[in-house]
Amino acid sequence: MLYVLFNTIRNIGLGLFVNGLFLLQFGDNPSEAPIALVEGVFIMLVSGYIEVLLERKRK
Repeated sequence: MLYVLFNTIRNIGLGLFVNGLFLLQFGDNPSEAPIALVEGVFIMLVSGYIEVLLERKRK
């Protein structure tokens, strides 16, 4: 169950990252794009790290 949760959180982070890139390329006001990029990467890193910790604890 936790694996599905953290996988979903990672996908949300990936979505934020891709939206930030899209905003940088095609947006009229790309000032919020770096925030979306950093936020997406941070969410993906944290969810991946927690997932690794849970795998270690399970073994």
